[in-house]
Order: sequence, then C-alpha cells, then structure tokens
Amino acid sequence: MKLSKKKTMYVEIHDYTKIIKRKTVLDHVNCGFERGEICGLVGPNGSGKTMLLRAICGFIRPTDGRVLIGGKPVVFNEALPEKIGVLIEHPGFIGADTAWGNLEYLAGLDGGFDEKETERLMKVFGLWQHRGDKVKSFSLGMRQKLAIVQAIMEHQRLILLDEPMNGLDRESVTAFQQEMRRQRERGNAVIIASHQGAELQEIVDRVLHVENGRIMS
Repeated sequence: MKLSKKKTMYVEIHDYTKIIKRKTVLDHVNCGFERGEICGLVGPNGSGKTMLLRAICGFIRPTDGRVLIGGKPVVFNEALPEKIGVLIEHPGFIGADTAWGNLEYLAGLDGGFDEKETERLMKVFGLWQHRGDKVKSFSLGMRQKLAIVQAIMEHQRLILLDEPMNGLDRESVTAFQQEMRRQRERGNAVIIASHQGAELQEIVDRVLHVENGRIMS
C-alpha cells in the first residue's frame, strides 16, 4: 500500500525494510496513521506486526527506508520526536515495588507524573485497590492491565500496543475497548497489533493485514 502524496499522515512509514541475519522481516513497508484513529495490525505470529511497532518507536535500525512522526524523522537510539506510549512484549516492572511506585517511577523518567490521570486509569482497569500491592504478587492479567495503564498514563499522542488483550477477562476487555475509544476522542493515534480479530474489529477504524513482513491491505 503506497502512501498518498496528497495527504500527510501523523505517522508516515516510507519504504521501510529490515533484514536480520539475511532474513527480511519488514519488506518495503509503506503505510501511514492519522491522529484520532484506531488502526489494527492483523496477521499470524511472525508476520512482522511487532517488528513494525518496534520500527515506529525507533527500537530497531532500518536496513532501508524511514519513519516520520509529525513530519520529523525517527532515529534509532535517539530521542523520539513525540511522546509515545508503548506496550511491546513484557514491560520491565520492578516486582518488589508497588504498582503505584512502578508507575510513578516510569512517569518520572519523562519528567512528570499525572496522579489524577493515573488514578483514573487504575480505577478503569480495576487496579486502584491494588495500587499498594507489590507487582510480583500480580496475576498475568493484572500485570497486563498495569502495562496498558503505563502506556497511556502520560497523555501520549501516539499509542502502540502489541497484543494488549492477552490475559484479560471479558470485563477487562470491555474496559480496554472503552478506554481506546476515549483515547481516539482525545485525538490520539492508536495502533494495536492483535490476533483477536473479533474484539479488535469492534473498536478499530481500519485494519492493515500483515504477512511476511508486508502490508497486504
């Protein structure tokens, strides 16, 4: 899918290719994402969904091509041009610290902690009563919800989520869907990689199918 030359997207991916150990994991990817939309990345394991998210936030160095956010280039190992909320793989929480302590520490790395917004999100995901509990005592689902909170608690304009509904019960999935709609209403760009097609279809504005490192639609 080629980007339209007439329309500038908030996130632009231009001819992005990544080769690792002679294997092409992203193959001339061209796509874009707008603010105020939820876009789903759908594809089987190993299709390139996670690698594409990593490319957007500058976690990998491209073999060729580039990513722009707000018209500014994303450069590997350099400060990002925009504040990004990320949930990719397993967040590095400190198990011996409390849920609240972990969130306060992570927000402090970027120079600010919005206690009111963090409290709201913890209540949305049913974690408020566990804010003083150590993370090492959390179940898989509770850790996943805490990871979602850390990805959106700093009013990030771009939110990248990799399989965010893994380990969530039905009630938590509903809470997640409602919160993603709220983020869209705030004008944020939300990109979700997931294999849970039905639950994803309920909230996304469009879907991009990823296969063998390529955008198929």
